[in-house]
Amino acid sequence: MANFQTQIENIAGKTATSTGSDLTAYRSMLDDFLKQSARVLLDTLPIEVLERDAIQIQIINVGLDVTDKKIIKVLRDGFGCVMVPLEFKSRLVEGSGSIFEPSKKSPVFYLEGQSSGGAKLFIRPITTTQEPGYVDYNSYPSPVYTDSAITNFPDRAEYAVVIGAAIRLLQHKLNKLLHSDEDVELVQVANQELATVQNMYNEDLIRLGGTPATTQGAPVGAV
Repeated sequence: MANFQTQIENIAGKTATSTGSDLTAYRSMLDDFLKQSARVLLDTLPIEVLERDAIQIQIINVGLDVTDKKIIKVLRDGFGCVMVPLEFKSRLVEGSGSIFEPSKKSPVFYLEGQSSGGAKLFIRPITTTQEPGYVDYNSYPSPVYTDSAITNFPDRAEYAVVIGAAIRLLQHKLNKLLHSDEDVELVQVANQELATVQNMYNEDLIRLGGTPATTQGAPVGAV
């Protein structure tokens, strides 16, 4: 299978690059577009699509670093955990007497920020070796232009990532036409092409069970 750069350019066309530095900047821009597209898509796809590629990790009396992780499911000793606000933390202590105190059959989890790094996920009641916790998650991907597949990501959603990156590349080209070339006819053609590719993206989202959008709202990159 062709790498992502080739797949993107098959949709959005190639961008002329005359020097090595231009080429490096262009490929870096493609990496950014792929990353943006993949992460937006990960937050858009239904859980039932994502859970097929989820990673499971065991938690025993520790907090799990959830930086760059999309949480799919949290279990404690086989029972599903419900997420509660951090403000409930003091009420989740065993023996607190609070009506919000969790039980073995009604466990909960919450997220708490750390002094450095991202937030951590905690399960209550506290997990033990006999009653461990499990978290299913997908990692937020950072694909690059030389890749042809994305690890820990639904295979059938990878082309939607490519289309999303192509939309961003077309937005970038349109931005240059508007602010540099000021060619009205080319702008109209570029707008039509962008609308066509956006329709492709929405059709793929529908196929995957997601919700189509009028626009991805992606920032326009610059070379």
